[in-house]
Amino acid sequence: MIDSHCHIDCIENPESAIEESIAKGMRAIVTSALNIEEAEKVFLLKKRFPNTLYVCLGVHPMEIDVYTDDYISFIKTNRKNIVAVGEIGLDGMKATHNYEKTKEVFSEMIDVSIGLKLPIVVHSRDGKIKAINDAIKILSERNAKNVMLHCFSGNENNLKDALDRGYYISYATNICWTKKHPQLAKQTPLEQMLLETDAPWLDPDSSVDNIKLNNRPWKIAKSAEVIASVKNVPKEDVLKITEANARKLFNIRL
Repeated sequence: MIDSHCHIDCIENPESAIEESIAKGMRAIVTSALNIEEAEKVFLLKKRFPNTLYVCLGVHPMEIDVYTDDYISFIKTNRKNIVAVGEIGLDGMKATHNYEKTKEVFSEMIDVSIGLKLPIVVHSRDGKIKAINDAIKILSERNAKNVMLHCFSGNENNLKDALDRGYYISYATNICWTKKHPQLAKQTPLEQMLLETDAPWLDPDSSVDNIKLNNRPWKIAKSAEVIASVKNVPKEDVLKITEANARKLFNIRL
């Protein structure tokens, strides 16, 4: 099992969470750091768990103030310590941020990933602004390859566009309670699917409002059960194929 996206530094007692995940059969955990302070924390964790923890660095669309020359230099300097650029992207949920500036930052971060020859972990979420269409359009215009649409929340048309472009669709553990995501997963080939928790958020065992941040990487197994049911395949196949996809995308050699 590989959790393709979480925020391990946001989990209470992350060392214990990693050890628990290993004990429950996790092969790898991919975590996303969104600024230098977070990155330094997860790099320390990676030294302790070098064969389990893998790191992505990026600029979250709701925190574009961290997009500075120093941060970009930090990402480039740590090219050998990371497996992807992300999460980066667009968010239409809040109209308070500068959406046009966010698109500029997203485009520039795609160029950074292409220059570093690293895959991209994309945050795209609709709200008052239809950001998912814009994200896919920008990725296509910049000829981005090796793309993971993290915590996919688009519609069937978005799904088709993404699949046609060869992107990976990552389903988070909210698939365990939503009506929409199992149906989207049913239409997604296993060969283009990834599993993630987005831990500590989206805990399948807590209330839907996610007040309790109890999600852990090993809970992707619960998502695999839902996907296995809607696709009428063994749960083991879902876990095996999505693990292989994650290893390929992030160049993880286990």
